[in-house]
Amino acid sequence: MASLTDFFSAFDAAAAKEKFPPALQSAAASIDKAALQAALDAVLAGGDDATAAGNDAALKAGFEFAAQLVKMLEKEPGTTEMLSLYKYFKQARGEKPAEPSFYQMEAKYKYNAWKEVSHISAQKAQALYIKQVNDLINEYGVRA
Repeated sequence: MASLTDFFSAFDAAAAKEKFPPALQSAAASIDKAALQAALDAVLAGGDDATAAGNDAALKAGFEFAAQLVKMLEKEPGTTEMLSLYKYFKQARGEKPAEPSFYQMEAKYKYNAWKEVSHISAQKAQALYIKQVNDLINEYGVRA
C-alpha cells in the first residue's frame, strides 16, 4: 500500500488541536484512526469494488476530513490535480455530473474525468481521494 504519512501527520496535528481551524480539529477527533487506517489498507489493496471491511463509517469520515483538509493547502493545485480530486469526490459521494453540451468545455473535462472512475466503488473513490490529498500535502504543504 502507498504510504499516507503526510495525510496522517496532518490528521494527528488536527486531532491533537495543534493546527488547523476548530472544525477540522473536531472532525479529526471524532475519527477512529486505527479503523480509518484499516479501511484504507483494505480498500487500497483491493480491486475497483473493494470495501472498507466493516470500517465504512471511519472511511467516510476520513474522506470528509480530507475534503476539508484539501482547502488548507499552501498553494492551489493545478488543473490536472483538481480534475483528479473532482472525479474521486463525485464518485465517492455517488454524484453523477450532468452530461455537458458540446460547447461547455470545462463541464466536458469534468464529466470525462468522472467517467474514468465511474465504475469504481464509492469506498474505493473515498480512499483514492484521501491518497490524492496525501500527495498534494506532500507537494504543497498545509497552512495552520
